[in-house]
Amino acid sequence: MICLRLFVDYHVRSLALFGVVAVVAVASCGASSTTTGGTGATSCGTVGNSCCAANSCQGGGCCVAGMCIGSGSTCTGAGTSGTCSNGSCQSSAGVACGAVGQTCCGGGIAGAGGGMGTGGFMTCTASGARCSGASCVSCGSRGAVCCAGGGDNGCAASLSCQSGDGGTTCEPCGASGEVCCSGDACESGLGCANPGNGMPRTCMNCGAMGGSCCPGGACQSGGTCMGATMGTGGTCVACGSAGQSCCGGGFGTCNTGLACTGTAGSGAGGRTGGGATCQTCGASGQACCGRTCNAGLVCAGGGMAGGADSCQACGTKGQPCCAATGGGGGGTCNTGLACTTPDGGGSRRCQ
Repeated sequence: MICLRLFVDYHVRSLALFGVVAVVAVASCGASSTTTGGTGATSCGTVGNSCCAANSCQGGGCCVAGMCIGSGSTCTGAGTSGTCSNGSCQSSAGVACGAVGQTCCGGGIAGAGGGMGTGGFMTCTASGARCSGASCVSCGSRGAVCCAGGGDNGCAASLSCQSGDGGTTCEPCGASGEVCCSGDACESGLGCANPGNGMPRTCMNCGAMGGSCCPGGACQSGGTCMGATMGTGGTCVACGSAGQSCCGGGFGTCNTGLACTGTAGSGAGGRTGGGATCQTCGASGQACCGRTCNAGLVCAGGGMAGGADSCQACGTKGQPCCAATGGGGGGTCNTGLACTTPDGGGSRRCQ
């Protein structure tokens, strides 16, 4: 079977909240829980995080606009309404939508055709479900149609969304000689080779720690390629732990609790590490962990050499504004102070 590595996204997350339909085609393949490279990816499937493979969420949660909503919480976004219950969005009248065999959520006046929500496109919210016509059908299992919501989440673990004679379906990935799963993932002991020239990325016996990099400058899980030239040569070294190179090179990833800091690397596919290393983050004066910091601190610019963002004290006079509750952009300050923009411009501070 030829893998065309398709992303199929029926709701771009940033637009889905406004009920806009989008279809995007990009080069990639499916979903897997196995990884090749960095180990710092945010856990999926939990409340407030992205949905896992086949649009699944833990504990009976609902996948809405690519994010997990907890069971018992309000379904919000992508035209949904009601309360999440075991993957469905259920109205106060007991009408449910979003699971296999139920009507799709959204897509018109509330309650019309059994769906709920007003306006926008129609969507399914339960794990392994996608909207076909006005009904939710099964997706994501081996040989089944790929789920909507993006190529990365289109299929269950160890399957990827592949195109062949029978159409676009979920097929095996990650084993030796098979196409790489989502995120260039392969089974343990294999690396994801990128031969180029339009050929699919394939799992091979390459990229082990201390060994040669896979074609395209890739390494097995926990390693990054150093010294590759134009995607060839180089050696795989350990990455992701404190003091080690970032996995994937500059602007790459690190293990949980660490941030990739320093000079971005250069070389084959940005995979050569350069001066970027993994350092502890989140405490006062340290780099931000993504855009977050420990309690009582805020991620703001200008606090580190070179003006890079760092974790800084906030809330008192002259300090940066603390992050607004719920992630809002307004910012908060201690009692008696307001979060304002300085007369000369710049970041907002407490005055």
